[in-house]
Amino acid sequence: MAVNGQLVARSPGSDLLERLDDPGTAAALGQVLDHADLLAMLVTGLDGFLRRGDTITEAVVDGVHELRSAAGSTPSPLAGVDVKALLASLTTLSSGLAGATPTLNALLTSSLMTDRRTATTLELMGEALVEAKEADAKSPSAPTGAFGLLRVLKDPDVARGLGLLIQVAKALGRKLP
Repeated sequence: MAVNGQLVARSPGSDLLERLDDPGTAAALGQVLDHADLLAMLVTGLDGFLRRGDTITEAVVDGVHELRSAAGSTPSPLAGVDVKALLASLTTLSSGLAGATPTLNALLTSSLMTDRRTATTLELMGEALVEAKEADAKSPSAPTGAFGLLRVLKDPDVARGLGLLIQVAKALGRKLP
């Protein structure tokens, strides 16, 4: 960088100022500032959880031991569970969850999660995919040639399925920028 005609090394401060001039960075920073109270609460809660992880683990283990002793001779449904390993996994998961929180929040508040029709449609598609995979595993067959495709189109189920796919393509095309 040149200042008053002399070359000067870039400083971290100048790099930061350059990044702040970017409209995308400014907008993202504005969103962070708009939700600073929520972020502070999340960080405080996560920090408390992680600081007390050993205490929480010990309390859960003690509770499991109490349940086992209270059950006496009755076999416990938790007998085969390695509680310490489970809690270690939970600690690992919680750190990943902290990083994924913005994405999970967007997903949970989207119509994907709040509209029952979306869930019903996804369930229907999932069942159809499993059924098709099982049918193909039993007897793999595919139409050959153009006439083979035309023959398959006479099947009412195929025609209805293709009709749905065409409607999906139209709706997706309308939503694309």
